[in-house]
Amino acid sequence: MDFKVNREIFSTKEVVYDGSNEQSIELDYILPDYFAEVFKVIKCQLSPRVVSHSISGEKLAYELVVGIKVLYLSENSNALRSVEQKMNFSKSINLGKQVDKPEIIIQPKTEYINCRVVNQRRLDFRGAVSIKAKVISENKQQIVSDAFGGNIQLKRKSVVYPTHRLTATKRATIIEELDMGAVKPSIISIVRSEAEIVNNDKKIITNKVITKGEAVVNMLYTCEKENHNSLETMQFNIPFSQIVDVDGINEKHEANIRMNVISCEIIPKGASGESTQVECEINLEISCVANRYDNVDIISDVYSTAYQVKLDYMDAKLEKKPMPIEATNNAKSNLEYHEGDICCVYDAWAKVNKIMSRFEPSTGNLKISGSCNFYVIAKNENSKPVYIENEIPFENTIKLENVSEDCFAELNAMVVSCSYNLHSTNSVELKAEIKMNGLIYDVINNKLITNIEVDENKIKEQENNVALKLYFADEGEDVWEIAKKYNTSIKAIMDENDLLEDTVAKKGMLLIPFIK
Repeated sequence: MDFKVNREIFSTKEVVYDGSNEQSIELDYILPDYFAEVFKVIKCQLSPRVVSHSISGEKLAYELVVGIKVLYLSENSNALRSVEQKMNFSKSINLGKQVDKPEIIIQPKTEYINCRVVNQRRLDFRGAVSIKAKVISENKQQIVSDAFGGNIQLKRKSVVYPTHRLTATKRATIIEELDMGAVKPSIISIVRSEAEIVNNDKKIITNKVITKGEAVVNMLYTCEKENHNSLETMQFNIPFSQIVDVDGINEKHEANIRMNVISCEIIPKGASGESTQVECEINLEISCVANRYDNVDIISDVYSTAYQVKLDYMDAKLEKKPMPIEATNNAKSNLEYHEGDICCVYDAWAKVNKIMSRFEPSTGNLKISGSCNFYVIAKNENSKPVYIENEIPFENTIKLENVSEDCFAELNAMVVSCSYNLHSTNSVELKAEIKMNGLIYDVINNKLITNIEVDENKIKEQENNVALKLYFADEGEDVWEIAKKYNTSIKAIMDENDLLEDTVAKKGMLLIPFIK
């Protein structure tokens, strides 16, 4: 018996690691001599960020930088002062295996921070940061693509799946000099600087992806107004474009781009109290995952009309094209000041603290939940700055159609607008519009044949005394299963009965021919 099997490489996506780690933060900090002494701590903040990551062998290594910022008042002064210290950590995660074309997602988050004033120049910090990491690899497997001889019968199924996967990451720095204009007071010091990326767009050319976006930068700074210390806000919009090298990409690929702001630093140009120009430096991480989706035929079942056959299978989850989703949510909160009256609001803003999603197969709903942190920096009746914050949960539901129970969402959320109203002498009402967007990932479960063995010593018994058999078929019955049951071919049944489809259109008799 001359029997031959052809094989080809079949790739699927595999989650190699999905977990969280915690990094404790402990710092005994002494103020430099040129800083004013601490009289009262207004707020202590942690700003964790992963500035680099790489995979070597079976280990994921990353560099974590945690910024610790303290807003405080000195004695007999209403000026809001700030001091920041950075801590660096080198961490690694054992993945348990080597990965191919890895996609790496690392998201650090502040768990808590406590600040104790030991004396007027010494501060003690205790806190924790959690780091959620996910590593996705390309998993390659040989499967049977064709077979010949031994009276072999092959059932093929057409599927669309990503046959070519590419990943690339680029670190980019955007530096822009900005003029605040004549109407804004000069900068003494920067209190807050943050950036969000909006209007993300892309264009694919051979071996490259051109990304475009706009960074919205918000700044709060101390200044002098009418011979008094005060605070002022400023917002800048900085358009940018970056080229990401992705070897092998072309217009047939579909690329998903993820942009994360690693840091945003604003440096005043000129002497303190005289600067009306700033240099803004934004560090970005741009991640690209590109897939080419092809329509391919896979073998889903095999039998021989003459011999017993042994099959080896692998269970595979074939990716569908991701489906984009968008949703908006409105959140609001009343922030109350319990130590007096609020005279004016310097700054009010909101940030999405966390976002999670869960698909409910019973209802077909994607449940989105998260929380939004609201912040206010205001002035009380004694002209001293005060800091108020509150966390409010939010929920959203999106109806999904034609998805499996294995589907999941990867979402981004950002506050696109935040407004406030001084509700009473000690209460500020904030309203935030939250925009969520992302991708729904889904799979089709398939069994892929990795090996076929035909045993020529185990010959199937044939009904040699008849050439045809009658079979009463039900509507919708699979002709392949009928042919397999009677050890004949699907082509022979379809030709004998003039069938145009491989499913039975209506109930009735079929002639089952036997082949030699």
